[in-house]
Amino acid sequence: MRVATSPAAVLLRVMLLLAVLQLGACGGGDSAVPAGQDANTEVDLGPLDECAPIFGAACQSVWPSFVFQKPAKTATGVQNDLLPQWFPSSAAGKAFDVVEHNRRDGVSPVSPVVILPPKPIDPKNLADENKAEASLQGDSPTVMVDAATGKRIRHVAELDLNAAGQPGRQALILRPYKPMGYGATIVVGLSDKLLGKDGKPMPRAPDFDALVQGKGAPKNGRLLRSLARWKQDIIALEKAGLPRANQVAAWHFTTASAAWVTGPLVDLREKVLAKVGEKGLAIAIESIEVDPAHLAALPNLQATPLPTGATLIVAAIHPDIALRIKGKFELPDAMTKGQTAESTLNWAADGSPTATLQAKTMWRPFALTASPKALTRPDAPPLTLYGHGFLRSVCAEDLCVKPNQPDAAGRLFASAGAVAVGTDWWGLSGADIGTALGISGDFSQAPRLTEKLVHGAVSFIALSRAVQTHIGSDPRFQVAAVGAPARPLTDAKQPLRYTGNSLGGIMGTTMVALHPDVGRAVLNVAGGVWSTMMNRSSNFAPFLLVVAGQYPDPLDQQLLFALMQTHWDLSDPVHFAPHVVGTPLPGTVADRVALWPISWGDSQVPALASSFLARAAGAKLLGPAVADWPDVIADQNLPFVGKASFVQWDSLRGVHQPGNLAPEGDNESHYATRWMPEYWQMVGRVLYGDGQVEQRYCFARDTDGKLPCSLKQEIPKTVKEMASLVELPPKAWP
Repeated sequence: MRVATSPAAVLLRVMLLLAVLQLGACGGGDSAVPAGQDANTEVDLGPLDECAPIFGAACQSVWPSFVFQKPAKTATGVQNDLLPQWFPSSAAGKAFDVVEHNRRDGVSPVSPVVILPPKPIDPKNLADENKAEASLQGDSPTVMVDAATGKRIRHVAELDLNAAGQPGRQALILRPYKPMGYGATIVVGLSDKLLGKDGKPMPRAPDFDALVQGKGAPKNGRLLRSLARWKQDIIALEKAGLPRANQVAAWHFTTASAAWVTGPLVDLREKVLAKVGEKGLAIAIESIEVDPAHLAALPNLQATPLPTGATLIVAAIHPDIALRIKGKFELPDAMTKGQTAESTLNWAADGSPTATLQAKTMWRPFALTASPKALTRPDAPPLTLYGHGFLRSVCAEDLCVKPNQPDAAGRLFASAGAVAVGTDWWGLSGADIGTALGISGDFSQAPRLTEKLVHGAVSFIALSRAVQTHIGSDPRFQVAAVGAPARPLTDAKQPLRYTGNSLGGIMGTTMVALHPDVGRAVLNVAGGVWSTMMNRSSNFAPFLLVVAGQYPDPLDQQLLFALMQTHWDLSDPVHFAPHVVGTPLPGTVADRVALWPISWGDSQVPALASSFLARAAGAKLLGPAVADWPDVIADQNLPFVGKASFVQWDSLRGVHQPGNLAPEGDNESHYATRWMPEYWQMVGRVLYGDGQVEQRYCFARDTDGKLPCSLKQEIPKTVKEMASLVELPPKAWP
């Protein structure tokens, strides 16, 4: 913002410029700010709607950087300061909306750094995903440093393979290996070992070259207002082993505070907990389906009036389902327009990172199933929460499977004698496909998806508590197993169990971190950092086609993916994984156990994203593994007796080439693991047994009789092709 050009203001500006020029003459070694200028005070620097590159040829040749942040009285000392003209507009003429970005006090702690070099890069020296440890070496052409500690940050450095045919628009992307911290100042440096395809180093931008050589200060206001800090970047890189003479670019940026990353969802959790209480809100049952072979186990169902508005259907459902209940549950409403496509979080009017609950509530769908064994076992099972996959629906697929439809989760529940309940993952369920496509064509609409995910993550709290109150202990659903006294449908005294696949593992990680009542969790084929997964997942291929149609420039696409990470952050599991086991949120059940199984060669959730999640969770990688992950501790104990672990399974379906290209086809390894009886035994022991992780159940069919598990598994197309039920929970290994 410019100030009035009074004589005093003009004099102040002249004095400032003289002081800055004197500072520039010091050759970059002086970190002081001009006399009389507070580092966090805005002064008249001239037009701030003009931009000069700090590397490459354009303002947006580097994202993020201090160019897009300004001093402010925030928790981090800065506030984002984006102008829409510097960011991609869609082919339909939709300008990029910067309003939500500019509310925040920094960028994502896992933001990719997107760089458009002045000439095509030779990738041979880059620390790609197969050798990310090279980014910590002294000769790495790319350097990332935490300014507070002076330590280098491990990262992946890769060229955008989606722009292979457009070398002039091919971005260099740096991806931090784990969250860089809240409110952290991150320094990025490029060395003269970053070579072009001509074998020569990258040229410096004129302003940076002058800064390094002490030949004056930039005239651009956005560079000038951060000059003192920019000079410190050069020094920080020198201390980290990149000499000044070898620097071809240097800059910094500040990451957002915890208040703007995890704060909104943690705050919403507390508001929802206070609203729903211990017993939850209301339940509206719409249909009750009972297999006639198991009707006698529910003697009160026909002897008492049905819940208001409910219908009873006595008919065969599915071999693994004896009882199915569908309906809606009441949920506090923190959205602007309820469940409409346009709805976003109802942010507080004072601009704080908190959402306000509406006076009204909303109703969301649910489905509950009880397996045949759940109605014949003498004891009441704990309630199991279930999370469905990407763009699916718990009430159209999953728990509402058709009679001849094979279902891996249902087979696990049938083996365990479980009662399972789930709801749609609001934001990325089947009902949200239109919203997702709309965002692909206009990234300004991103909060319409990401902020529904935020609300959806806390909906399971209201769901489970209402189900325990209104169904689990309802006399109408009391179970009279043969030879045993009548009992409730579920045991409300036991901690909840949770299992989910794919999106149910990804968003399930966030949900479990928030849910105080979940004691055991299996989060299958999960990953973290959505901006990394988007280009690497076959799931996103259709949406990437829409993106390319509206934003044909590959650099624009990478900038948009990086910018959207700020929105993903609000519920990205990489930020909430630490709270699953390591640092539980207040009120969480004690001694929670969490297992993240992954499937090697997964076409939908890349191993790189899974490794990000493992680091953030502080989990152990149970070995021997298919491949070790740097900064993830391996544990060879069998069985594993810790609380948080990852297990790699190999279904022998091949792997994909490294890089940020979505696989052309799906090798179905994403699905194969969950169909293995050995997998059911392993996760059954975690969920319903002693909570330990045992990999050796695979030995009987393992291709080489050794760990890690490598098993061939066909994916059944009909119920008859499913593997037989297994005994769960399995006995402890001798």
